[in-house]
Amino acid sequence: MLFMAVFQYDPSDREEVIDRRLAFDKEKAGVNVIGEWFDLSGHRVFCLIEAEDEVHLASAVFPWSGIGYVEIVPVMEMDKAIKLYKKLSK
Repeated sequence: MLFMAVFQYDPSDREEVIDRRLAFDKEKAGVNVIGEWFDLSGHRVFCLIEAEDEVHLASAVFPWSGIGYVEIVPVMEMDKAIKLYKKLSK
């Protein structure tokens, strides 16, 4: 399943965020990180994660919980979502 993780942090923690990201082992967390984006105008990181279950998702997110706020949003590709919507609305 796909999840968009939106991580917000205090500007004073930027170096710590970068250090933690460099040390983060995606394979150990058991998730597939499809893409990551650093918000250049703010203090956020966006990460598209594929995880098999909530245990793997939690292991990928937990290391960040002590330094900022993480919001997890389940997402679906637009074409797939539209097909599902049409099927369910019949």
